[in-house]
Amino acid sequence: MVNCGTCGRKFETVQARQQHMDAVGHSSLKFGCVTCSKSFASTGAARDHMDAKNHWGYDCKRCDETFPTKEEVKEHEIEDHYFCDDCDRQFNDYNAIKMHLNSRIHRGRNMECPFCKKHYTTATGLSHHLEGGHCASLPFLTRDDIYKFVRLKDPTNLISKNLLGWKGSAQYEASAMAWNGAAYECYFCHRQFKKLESLNQHLSSPVHQQNLYHCPNRPKCGREFSTLAALMNHLESESCGYTKFENVQKSVKNIVSSDRLITFH
Repeated sequence: MVNCGTCGRKFETVQARQQHMDAVGHSSLKFGCVTCSKSFASTGAARDHMDAKNHWGYDCKRCDETFPTKEEVKEHEIEDHYFCDDCDRQFNDYNAIKMHLNSRIHRGRNMECPFCKKHYTTATGLSHHLEGGHCASLPFLTRDDIYKFVRLKDPTNLISKNLLGWKGSAQYEASAMAWNGAAYECYFCHRQFKKLESLNQHLSSPVHQQNLYHCPNRPKCGREFSTLAALMNHLESESCGYTKFENVQKSVKNIVSSDRLITFH
């Protein structure tokens, strides 16, 4: 038995069905369901059927949902079940699995320092490497040097603050006078340290320096940061929804290795 694709009438032979379709202008069944034996006259009708009956060909391992492609199953398992199929690992929430997917397990180390060729997993790691003077090829590089360079690439102040009259970060150094009788105390935040050297390391860090950067999502987020690494960490976390992890990495690659202006697209 064969069916007319338009009216569903059954015929004993293909020839009989063809005569019927020719006579009344109906068409044959060309698009079949991947799960059951039903066929349809158009792709749209077949898709509507498979959506309604959950008859797609790829199954979710965590529930009864089906999907048209393996990629859609994988995306569903990540977003709805916090499950990594590649590693067969379950996570407690979406942030946890996003951190896992953005780790070197999945990403590798594709962020290369253009100077010493050391590799990092994230734009945050590469930025910290450069700002902290950890690059063996440019050990004299500072946070201020990076800010000056970013400003050249950011004429519209997408991420860099337009600090008029800025002449560099303030330098702080504590002396024995910082001893309060029990420890060496920071006169900004009152944090206490056992050694004067530790206090001066704290004072030379960006923790009490002026913010040089802001989130590009200024109308909705507005957060400010004292280092490029802190800004990159904020953006890579996708916490404010401004851009994707991959776009942040592309942007930092453009900053350090090309003459392109800063974008996140």
